[in-house]
Amino acid sequence: MIKKISVFLLFFISLIHIACASAVDNRGKNVPSQYDTDMKTLVDYLVKPYTRDEDKARVILSWIVYHIDYDQYKLNTMMDYTPRLRARKQNEISTGDIWQTRIGVCDDIAELYQRMALMAGLDSVVITGYAGNGVTDRNKGNFRHAWNAVKIDGKWEFVDPTWAMQGDYREGGNIVSKRQHAREIERRESGLTNVKKKRSNRQIDDRWFMTKPQEMIKSHYPDDPKWQLLARPRSFASFIS
Repeated sequence: MIKKISVFLLFFISLIHIACASAVDNRGKNVPSQYDTDMKTLVDYLVKPYTRDEDKARVILSWIVYHIDYDQYKLNTMMDYTPRLRARKQNEISTGDIWQTRIGVCDDIAELYQRMALMAGLDSVVITGYAGNGVTDRNKGNFRHAWNAVKIDGKWEFVDPTWAMQGDYREGGNIVSKRQHAREIERRESGLTNVKKKRSNRQIDDRWFMTKPQEMIKSHYPDDPKWQLLARPRSFASFIS
C-alpha cells in the first residue's frame, strides 16, 4: 500500500513539474508586443513572476527558441572561408545585432542568451568549442560551436539554445553576398506572419537545458577543459575517438 502511494505521489509531482514547465515556456512564447520594445523591458517581463533561477533560465531559453531564427545564410557564407580567414572576414559576414535582426548563428544565439541571463540576475558565460558527430583533427574547423553555462542555485548548468530549437527553424539557402543576405532578411520581415507561423510550430528540445556534464561531453567539447564540468576532463583525442 505504501509503495502504491509513493508511486502515485511521484507521478503527481511529475505532472505538476510538467505543467509548471509548460507555463514557463508559454510565457516565453507569447509575449505582448508592448514588452518587446527593448531587451531590459523584455527580460523584466519574462522573469517577473519567478523567484527560482531555473524558471528564469528556462523562460529566457523559451523566448529565444520561439523568437529567433537560425541564420543558414550566414553559416553558409562562413563555411565558404577557411577557419583562418573567418576572423578576418568577420565584418563582411556579420549581419548586425541579433537582438535587432532576430536571426543569427550559434555564436550570436549564445551571446544573446548570456546578455539576457545577466539582465535577469543570473551568472552566465558563452562557451566555445566543437560540437557534433564525426569531428576529426582534419575537419574540426567545420564543427565550431557556441553554447552557454548558467548558474542555477549556485551550480553551473549547461544550456545550448541553438540545439534546443526543434521544428522548422532553419532558413535554407546557398552562399550569398551580404547585399543578397540583407534583402533576404527584409523579405522575411515583410512576411512576418509566415515567420511567426513557422515559429509557433517549434518545440524546446529538453535535452539541451540543464544537460548533465556526462551527457554534454558526448557531443560538446569546450576549448577550455574547465567547462566540461567533469572531475576528470576528457582529452580531445578521447572526444573524437
